[in-house]
Amino acid sequence: MARIAIGIPVFQNYPPEVAHDYMRMFYHFGKRMPEHDFFLIPKSKSEQFRARNAIVTTALQFNCDYLLFLDDDHIFDWKEVPNHDAYDFLQKLLDHDKDIVGCLYYHRTGEYRPVLMKHTGDPGNQYSFMNDAEIKGELQRVDVQGGGVMLIKTKIFDKITPPYFEPEMQTKGISLGTDIQLCKKAAEAGFDVWCDTSIVVGHLKQEKEIVHSENRSSFIADNALRGGLAEDWMFQNWLAGYREDVRAYTGLDDETILEMAIQYNEGQTNFRDFDNPKDYYRQLGHEQICRQAFFHSRPAMAQQSLIILKQFKRGFRGYGLDYGCGSAPVGYELLKKGHRMDFVDLDGATAYEFHKWRVDKNDDVDSDAAGWSLGGPYDFVLFLDAIEHIEDWEAVMDEALGRLKPRGILVTNYFDNHDYNNPEHISMDHNAVAQFLADTGMVPKSNTLWIKDDNFMGGAKRARHIEVSAA
Repeated sequence: MARIAIGIPVFQNYPPEVAHDYMRMFYHFGKRMPEHDFFLIPKSKSEQFRARNAIVTTALQFNCDYLLFLDDDHIFDWKEVPNHDAYDFLQKLLDHDKDIVGCLYYHRTGEYRPVLMKHTGDPGNQYSFMNDAEIKGELQRVDVQGGGVMLIKTKIFDKITPPYFEPEMQTKGISLGTDIQLCKKAAEAGFDVWCDTSIVVGHLKQEKEIVHSENRSSFIADNALRGGLAEDWMFQNWLAGYREDVRAYTGLDDETILEMAIQYNEGQTNFRDFDNPKDYYRQLGHEQICRQAFFHSRPAMAQQSLIILKQFKRGFRGYGLDYGCGSAPVGYELLKKGHRMDFVDLDGATAYEFHKWRVDKNDDVDSDAAGWSLGGPYDFVLFLDAIEHIEDWEAVMDEALGRLKPRGILVTNYFDNHDYNNPEHISMDHNAVAQFLADTGMVPKSNTLWIKDDNFMGGAKRARHIEVSAA
């Protein structure tokens, strides 16, 4: 008998196709594998490495012998054949009796490559994806097994120094994803990594299409006809300028910025040691702006920022507040597009000081249109990556929203933040914040956008319409 933890890092929007497949899989495990004890450990994620670390910690607390990592976008029974043995994969992996062993699946975009890697021997580019000719359709040694389907003997964590997973990054062409990190550390500790490439797992595309061995060639051809992986406007335009300014302000190159971002993550464990969070943020130094540059450059965050920017119609010029703005990549872009902006954050915190420097330095924005204290009345208010960091969020939002015009807009990504493991996130009660907004006359149009009801006459909280000089 074995104690087996099943760990799943989960995004907020869990695909129903996966939920259906996994429920059948769990039923199969209980019915066909009664000799084992199973522990399901789903962890919400905004950053994968945090969720994976939390899963490992929980599995070790349960004294599990194995940890099966699964992603939230796989389909095991993709053939949908009655009495198909798709869910027998776990027993097959257990029978192999390997330290780390996984299954074959393919990327769901781009070249639809196998998510398996090998050493290249090149110090500047240590790993490359395996090609079809190297896939043997049997149990075979690999250097990196994709973390989406990976069975691990928990004894390996006795030989690996935590944190087991660190932020994913790109440096000198080397992708240090969480699966690469773990396989690299395991190999250095003397453990082998294997994949049973006879077991093929489906990978759910965003278009609700499943990529597997029998259809990936058609996806590859279709992708080639569309021109392959197009360069993303976000990275070639405003985010590129943001990162360039970070390099100029800090005097650091990209590699050092990434190293500082990692150091920042390590320092977060000290957050609770500070009686006053303001003292914590002020002592961070360049680590803070390096961390923010890394965080905002992640594809998921860049996409979210672009969606927010698209909320502002072309030709509209308003007066906005960016509260808890930090380095303010979105607020800066709005200033650049001709909006008048007030930026409020903690004086002395490096990210905020960088933003002040950036506004004063660059000719692409009107520095006279930027303010550094509360004003109003505002057409829109931004709380981006902010509410979760504010201990007295209720008073702060009451003040900010009180300066919002009737029919004014609140833009926030707070309700899409599910990173409960981050020690800096001290205000993560989504229900309480949503109720507060309703009580202050804010009407949700989406998870991100709320509008102030011009007929609101009061409630549990005051909806204040403060007349503030625009001068």
